[in-house]
Amino acid sequence: MTTSREIQPGIDKTHRLKIGTASTAMLSQIGRLQKMFRLIMLYLLAGLIALICLLPILWMAKTSFETPQFIRNAQVQFWPLQFTLENYKNVLTNPHAMIWRAMLNSLTVASIATVLNLMITTSAGYAMSRFEFKGKLVFGMYLLMIYMIPRTLILIGLFVMLAKLRLINRLMGLVIVYAAIGITLSIWWLKGYFDSIPVELEEQAMIDGCSRVSALRRIILPLSMPAVAAVGLFQFVDCWNEFMIALTIIQSPQLRMLPVQIVFFMGIQRVEWGPVMAFSMIVAAPAIILFSFAQRNMVSGLMAGFSK
Repeated sequence: MTTSREIQPGIDKTHRLKIGTASTAMLSQIGRLQKMFRLIMLYLLAGLIALICLLPILWMAKTSFETPQFIRNAQVQFWPLQFTLENYKNVLTNPHAMIWRAMLNSLTVASIATVLNLMITTSAGYAMSRFEFKGKLVFGMYLLMIYMIPRTLILIGLFVMLAKLRLINRLMGLVIVYAAIGITLSIWWLKGYFDSIPVELEEQAMIDGCSRVSALRRIILPLSMPAVAAVGLFQFVDCWNEFMIALTIIQSPQLRMLPVQIVFFMGIQRVEWGPVMAFSMIVAAPAIILFSFAQRNMVSGLMAGFSK
């Protein structure tokens, strides 16, 4: 006959097993809740940062659609009380604004400088990735140190050099400067992406009869298009938005870039903020559109380059 002492250990063991299972399930649920809480806090922080970054752009857009009497109103409004397109009409039709001429200058300089920059940095980044030479690490650190120098510190030197080359007040001088300034960081980005592409692909292509240049053109460049597009987009937007060098080198009103033209459009004694904000929105629109359509390739290309 089974005694109560013989039954009790089995019951205690089953009870402890149920308690352990319940504790494990509770700990797992607490872990999921903590993970969800951290994810929610991360999204809230990201949303707050995005709102802080977007607020000046949204305020600029709001002001560009307002009439002057509401712009000067002391009461803060987050939406145009009286919607108008008069500010944009003033900018696009005002001969003093010269927006079409400035837009053509900016588009020409930024496009040529970007193409020239990519032609140089693609070859240089490939060489930095695939070839070993004496002083390679020192040269790479030298490129990064050059990029860390503020542009305002080299303005006088740039002006003197371009004056000796007779490139002051010429768009070609601006193209050369823009292409040269963006070379250092572009080389590092492309080098990092080229490092992620297996060397065996080129070796197999060269075994099949391709030269080094042909392998670069047919194998490496098609695979690295996300990085090349990201670097090109970054270079183009940097040239499009640059102000200080363009203000220093270009002196003729017919050759001004868009950011510089905004300053001369503002006036001296009185600033009409509606047309100025409309002008600024027109200048910022190409960059916003380009980043919106190419953000996926740009992020993947830049992250791949930085990860190496």
